[in-house]
Amino acid sequence: MSLPDTPAAAPSPAPVVRRRPWLLLGLVTALVLAGTGWTAAWFYASGRAVQEIDRWMAAEAERGRSWSCADRQFGGFPFRFELICTEPTVTFTGPAGGSAKAARAHAVAQVWNPRHIIAEFQGPGVISSPQAGEIIANWSLLQVSGVGRGNDLDRLSVAADDYALTQGGTVFFGARHAEFHVRHTPGADAATLDIAAGVKGATGVTTAAANAAPIDGALEMTATQVPEWRAVLAPAARLQAWQAAGGRVKLLEARLSGGGGAMNATGEIGLDTERRPNGTINLTMANAPALMSALSAAGLMPAFMVNLAPALSVVGMPGTLDGAPASTFPFTFRDGRISLGMLPLGKIGPAY
Repeated sequence: MSLPDTPAAAPSPAPVVRRRPWLLLGLVTALVLAGTGWTAAWFYASGRAVQEIDRWMAAEAERGRSWSCADRQFGGFPFRFELICTEPTVTFTGPAGGSAKAARAHAVAQVWNPRHIIAEFQGPGVISSPQAGEIIANWSLLQVSGVGRGNDLDRLSVAADDYALTQGGTVFFGARHAEFHVRHTPGADAATLDIAAGVKGATGVTTAAANAAPIDGALEMTATQVPEWRAVLAPAARLQAWQAAGGRVKLLEARLSGGGGAMNATGEIGLDTERRPNGTINLTMANAPALMSALSAAGLMPAFMVNLAPALSVVGMPGTLDGAPASTFPFTFRDGRISLGMLPLGKIGPAY
């Protein structure tokens, strides 16, 4: 006998989904409030930034540097601050006078780091002074980076590609790449600066040989007791203030290389009370004939100086540079005289 079939259980009813419209509404409201708050904060901060720019320009004018733009636009919403300046110009007052301008500048700072500004300049640039006349500067890329600390500039870097300086239709200096850096020395007082510079593929006047070996250079030094730079002071007055404060330059590296030769200088130097150089400079040259020939071919040294290269190899003391045999020249500047080691070379006058 078979058991009767058990009837199938009825399906359970589907759970009822309770929708929470208030959750979606709250999320949308939070996003709207956050966006509104960020927008209000950006426009408030941008207004403060414009005020800071105007305040900085006024302070610069008091220091003898008057900045202006033919047209100035401010933007960058929502995450950046951007300043576009057409025909940025700085005019220097004081005995030296002069001005410098470019075609256009575009400066950018991130909202979360407004003290770090990166700017790109479009050429050509024009540098004018009563002493030197008008110099035209051209480049394919020119960037400037500055970092502020308080109301002062803490670090500044300038880098340029395909840089050339022209006067009277003649290019008297050019470089495939050039850069310059200056900063306040960490842990030192505000008057101590670290300075570095470099060039790649440097050339002189356009009459230099087209197939000349590229000349590379590098500079690294620390300067103490550097006075605040004010354009109202003449260069001689700046040097006088630096000397009176006991300023010194520690030369860590001053290097040139090209054509298979190289030279480097190190030492420390300042000015004595009679404004004459005081200190020591150690110059080392490896393969001086090749280096000096390359400098002459690049238009960076008069051709007749190449004839001095064999004599330098004889006069210098034996040494090495980058592992290669070299000649070393220890120059001493003291009491208005210059000597090479123990050999007196003559007198040297005031620097200004």
